[in-house]
Amino acid sequence: MSIAKWLVWATVLWSRLAAEIEQCNSLPRSEETKEYCAQSCRMLLAFVRMRMPYDTVDFKVLQKANEMNTWSVCPAAFRSVVFARLAHEIAQFQPTDDWWDGVARRIKLAEHAAREFITNNMSGYLSSGTSFAPWFHLGAIFDVVGEKFPEYFGEKGVLQTPQSEALAGALRTYLDLDAPQISPLEMLQLQGWSSHDFERPKISTLERATLLFAEADFIRITKAYGIPGSGGLMGKDRDEMNRLVDYGQRFLRQVYFHIKAASPEKMTENEGILLAVWRTPVPLFEVLDRLDSQVLEPIFLHTSPIFGEQQFLVHLLPTRNVESNHVRAFFELHCDLVFKDLVEEYRGAQQPLVVVEIGTALGGCVLHALSQLPPQTRALAIDAYGPAVAALRRTAASNGLKDRLTVVEKFICPDEKRRYSFELKATGPSLVQPAWDEANDDKQDSETSQSVECSSLESVFLEHGISKVDLLRIHVLGREYDALRSGERFFAEGKVTTVAASISQMNTKPGSMAAMLLRHGYSLQFREFRDQDVVTVFNNQDVLPKSTHTMTARLKS
Repeated sequence: MSIAKWLVWATVLWSRLAAEIEQCNSLPRSEETKEYCAQSCRMLLAFVRMRMPYDTVDFKVLQKANEMNTWSVCPAAFRSVVFARLAHEIAQFQPTDDWWDGVARRIKLAEHAAREFITNNMSGYLSSGTSFAPWFHLGAIFDVVGEKFPEYFGEKGVLQTPQSEALAGALRTYLDLDAPQISPLEMLQLQGWSSHDFERPKISTLERATLLFAEADFIRITKAYGIPGSGGLMGKDRDEMNRLVDYGQRFLRQVYFHIKAASPEKMTENEGILLAVWRTPVPLFEVLDRLDSQVLEPIFLHTSPIFGEQQFLVHLLPTRNVESNHVRAFFELHCDLVFKDLVEEYRGAQQPLVVVEIGTALGGCVLHALSQLPPQTRALAIDAYGPAVAALRRTAASNGLKDRLTVVEKFICPDEKRRYSFELKATGPSLVQPAWDEANDDKQDSETSQSVECSSLESVFLEHGISKVDLLRIHVLGREYDALRSGERFFAEGKVTTVAASISQMNTKPGSMAAMLLRHGYSLQFREFRDQDVVTVFNNQDVLPKSTHTMTARLKS
């Protein structure tokens, strides 16, 4: 072998060996490794921000992250993944097992990892924008220990007083609201309490800290949208919010150091914030996680010919709302691929377009359409959930879309005498969204369950001067047929060109909906099925997917 050939062979061999051993902390690193590590970090951060249980993350992702030492370049994700994993491992123990040492070791690890947040710059990481949801995942450890092994913490509620019970109740009510009208302290004052009743020493230091954090959160979602890094409103309200967060952190530090100092020598490393919360009935972890849930998220719509590389500000809900969590996790609008493909077909349109979305929620799909289609495009967004409607209107205003997007608060159905009420319901282990049921006259409305009257789709179109729709998307949690048939004349007269309708086992009479569109001259597509086959499949509701998919209906030319 010549020297030249040997050098080529040696170079190739070394490149292969380097590729096999190269990790995220290797120096130097290839561009491929750098990109992989960055993508791995984004995936891990998306997982923790979605606030899902540990066993929902792809094991292969975690395994590869370990092999590549992704944690060295992604310490934020590492901390929350550790919390999530510890909660998962504790949940595997059974009360009949010899569990004490195993649970104790994991609590020791959790307390060690949590120390940094409590004793150092907690307000600093809160002010930096969407974080890595440490309080949610630490709270998951607290929840599973409290549920399965309460004897580990000992007696619960030893600090309970009338003020404690009232404060805990007000905070839990507040946490259920997407658009609270008054702060937790004002709720308590309406119950006859004085603000002095919730100062030290009448309540514990931890309770005081939790109340301060909740008061800061109320300012955040009503006056100083943020705690963002960018895109938030600065001024005296933001200054007051930051002051309350900093004040609350000082109290939390006191709690932490006091319980460490008072713990038995052998338990010093195990006792800390988890034990403190156990002894006090306030939902500290839930309040801190809400405070850490962005309500104004700057994202980039890179494929948009209108917004290009400029920030697009999306207003979100403060609860663990499905759509809000998606935007926080992935920094993209929440919209299905089928609708995006339909939008792509219209990108070259020369004439003005009209887009309608029924059940728009925070507007992921209608905003996607407006960002991708020609600037003369106009849109109508319809949703019955007031807080989501208000957030979408703020999004439109923040991005110069008020003149192009009309947002209407309506519940669409054929019988305008019927009323529906909503409640926030869980859609999984940790996510929520509004669910609607026909209103019961015997049930009094409350802030968490309010009723709205129906409006027909035809009446809404006429009210807003819509005579033709190019692209209509509908996602109303199973009531798609009721909503569409309330505007059947528009379909019969060919005034709606293309429809994208959500389909799942939740749908009421999906076969009738498909038959109606087929009867009025539409070609149907659902997965591999076409036209009459779609009707046949929809009439056998048991074969429909549990998760949501999209049916398209195109008006035949």
